[in-house]
This record gives sequence, structure tokens and C-alpha cells, in this order.
Amino acid sequence: MPNYKDSAIFPVQKEDRVLRGVDLALLWAGSAVAVDVWYSGGYLADVGWAAGIAMIVAGSVVGSLIFAAAGLIGSYAGIPSMVSVRGSFGIRGSYLMSFLNYLTLVGWTAWMININASAADAVGRLTFGWEGFGYWIIICGIACTLLALFRAEGWKWFSRATVVALVVMAAAINVVLFSNYSWDFLAAIPAGGMRLSVAFDLALIIPLSWAPLAADYMRFSRSPKGGFFGSFIGQSSVNAWFYATGLACALAFGMLDPTVYVTMVAGISFGIVALFVIWLGTITTTFLDIYSANISLINVMPNLKEWQGTLMTGAAGTLIALLPWLGVFVDFLYMIGAVFVPMFAIVIADYFIVNKRGYAVAELYDPRGRYWFSHGFNLCSMAVWGIGIAIYFSLQSFAPSLGMTLPCFLSTFLIYLLAKKIF
Repeated sequence: MPNYKDSAIFPVQKEDRVLRGVDLALLWAGSAVAVDVWYSGGYLADVGWAAGIAMIVAGSVVGSLIFAAAGLIGSYAGIPSMVSVRGSFGIRGSYLMSFLNYLTLVGWTAWMININASAADAVGRLTFGWEGFGYWIIICGIACTLLALFRAEGWKWFSRATVVALVVMAAAINVVLFSNYSWDFLAAIPAGGMRLSVAFDLALIIPLSWAPLAADYMRFSRSPKGGFFGSFIGQSSVNAWFYATGLACALAFGMLDPTVYVTMVAGISFGIVALFVIWLGTITTTFLDIYSANISLINVMPNLKEWQGTLMTGAAGTLIALLPWLGVFVDFLYMIGAVFVPMFAIVIADYFIVNKRGYAVAELYDPRGRYWFSHGFNLCSMAVWGIGIAIYFSLQSFAPSLGMTLPCFLSTFLIYLLAKKIF
């Protein structure tokens, strides 16, 4: 077996598993305290308030269950996400998935830095009367990259210090919002005709989109139970809360970003609060993207130093953030679903059902071991993955009213189990 003990992809040792369930709850809550989740909730305005809330809760729970199950592999085996993919797709198969994950996460990094700069610039103009979009991008990119260089112990203390403050400040924004717009007022606004299945799909996709990253952090958990429940509760609860806030904003006053609204209504004091929520919320989300993109890169190039990959990824995301990203956001989410939903349907089915949590961890790193399959690829998994992608796009083209994410996940999951029985 290659000597990867100095590599970030090698299994985490017991003494380095320092995150309790509450730490992971705060870490993943921080990932959901983000402007993009507010914006996504606004896209559900056409389904109406009461139905939108129901779909938000259902989507957040289901998406977070899948996400936490993917991360549980890391808790059991101590391995990062793209190494866990080796067990079902093969060592070289995981390289392809790592490449796709790296591209996606660099895109997420760029988009989050861009939207943070846009929102911070808008609040800055309203509150202080000055503009600085380009400066916001550079400062945020540097801050997120530096935080990604920290490891589990640093993330633990950063999350404890910032996420609690973020929740308090976000709650203050909600008080301003809902003191002016009651439940009855929001429920009386007519729906625009969006199908419930489509709304459910939109509420599901963001928590599920964290599945390719989940094990990168849950591998540092002290116990699988604490890692699973902490991650699930932190992600699902705050995701639902911020989706609902975005939905209320879109229904009440036609804005996707509540921070702009509270700045206009409540003045400079809340403008400063909004600015901190935007800033810290983006940082607590984006450093996760940078770190996991780097881990995907190291999965392919295990001799790459962790700090080198982090700096490369952070710089790339910051530069790309200068491009216009907001207009393609929904299409970007669909792209994520098409690739990673069937992938992790296969990973979860293979680990929990086919192998009964029985991966030989040392052989995941051995090109002569059982996970080399056929020249490094598990052809059965690759074929089912292709079928899953085709199912996703077929649903999108011919039956969009059904939604794409959950039908694709379930069908790929079952097809894979059937294929393993046949072959």
C-alpha cells in the first residue's frame, strides 16, 4: 500500500477525531446560514406560503438524511468522501468523480464569493453610501481560503464562536420581517402555479448537494452516532429556517435577499447586522467548499501538500467570482443533481447494503487490492451511474412535474442493487 500517512486523504486516527455531535451541528448549521439559501427559498414563491413551508420542511429532512448517510461512511471508516467513492466505483473511477467534484466546488466557491460581494456591496451602499464590489470579492476570497487551511480543531472553535452569533443575528432579521408580515398575510398571497413536486425538489437539492463533502468533515467525529445526528440536525433545521425566510421575503415584497429589506426598514443598525450575517454566513459556507475541493484534488494527486491545494483552489474561486454567476444559479443546481444524486445513490447502496459497512479500508489505497476492479473502474457502477444521469435528464425533459432529485436517487439506488444481484 502506498505511504499516504502524510496525505490528507489517509484515514483519520482516533486521536484526531475531535468533533462532537454539537460541533458538527454547528459546522453544518453554518453551511446553511448563507445568502444562497435565502435566495433559493425565494424561488418557491409560486407555490404559496403554506404549501411552500410544507415542501421546505419535507425537502430539508429528506435531503439532509441522504447527506448525513453519505457522511456516515467517513465517521465509520475515517476516510474522506472521494476515498469512500473508491469502494463502489474503483480507485480510478474515484478520480473521475473527484475531477467533477473539484470543478463543481470551485464553481460553488466562486458563486458564493460573488453573491457575498454583491449583497455586501448593496448593504454598504444603503448603509454607508460607498461601493466596493471588487474589494469585497478579494477580501472574502482571502478570508475563506485562510479558514480552509485550519483543520478540525480550528473549525470547531470557529464554528462555536461564529455560528451562535449568526443564529442570533439572523433571528433578529426574522423578527423585523415577521413583525410586518404575519402568517395570515403571507398565506393570503395567491400562489403562482408551481407544482409541489418541483418545490420539493428545489428544497431538497441544497442539503443533498453537500453529500459529496459530508465525509470530509464527519470523519473527524468522535462517534458515528454523534456525527450523523449532529450533521443531520444542524443541516436540516437551519436549511429549512433560511428557506422559509427567503420564501417570506419573496412573497411579501418581491426580494430574494432579506438583508436589503431590513436595512431599508430598520436603518443603519440593522444594516450593520445584515452585513455581518452576509459576511460570516458566506465564510462559514465557502471554506467548506475550498477544503473539500482540495481533498478531491489530493485524492487524485496524494503527494500534493494540503496547503498548496488550498491556496490554488481559493485563488481560482476568487478569480472566477468576478464573472456573472447569479443568472445561472438554478441551472447550476440541476447540474449538481444530475451528476451527484445518482453517484451517491450508488455509494450509499454499496456501502450500507451490498457491503454491510464492510469496506477493507487499507485496500481502498492499494492498486493491487479488491477495489481496483477492471483497470481501476467498477464497470457495473459506472454503467448504473450513466443510467442514473439519463434518468435525471429524462425526468427534467419529459416529466418535470414529478421533480428530478428523489425519483432519480431512488431509481438509481434500486437499479444498482438489482445489477449487483444479476452480475
